[in-house]
Amino acid sequence: MKKIILPLIIFGIMSCAAKPSSIQPALVSKLPYVSLSCDALKVSMDRETDNLNTLSGDQTSQRNWDIALNILLLPGVGAATSDSEELIAQSKGRLIVMQDEFVDRCSKRKD
Repeated sequence: MKKIILPLIIFGIMSCAAKPSSIQPALVSKLPYVSLSCDALKVSMDRETDNLNTLSGDQTSQRNWDIALNILLLPGVGAATSDSEELIAQSKGRLIVMQDEFVDRCSKRKD
């Protein structure tokens, strides 16, 4: 019996939504951000940070539900539910591009 239950539990946990921290950023073009002023860029970064925090919270919640469904109901059921993985990847990519642009143009010391 143990030989059956342990693989089912492992499979169930593996088929859950990914942890937000394990999602890699997507490649995003910097073109939308090169013409923004430094102030507008800062505001955009703040908004994107809020968006990423919201998406990450949703993803964590979905992951918890997936684990519960997989353990309590049927292993593999969690894989059928939707998650925010692609949205998080895009958001992380946008933040990286904006931060790089901000550092390149706005953080330089003016002598």
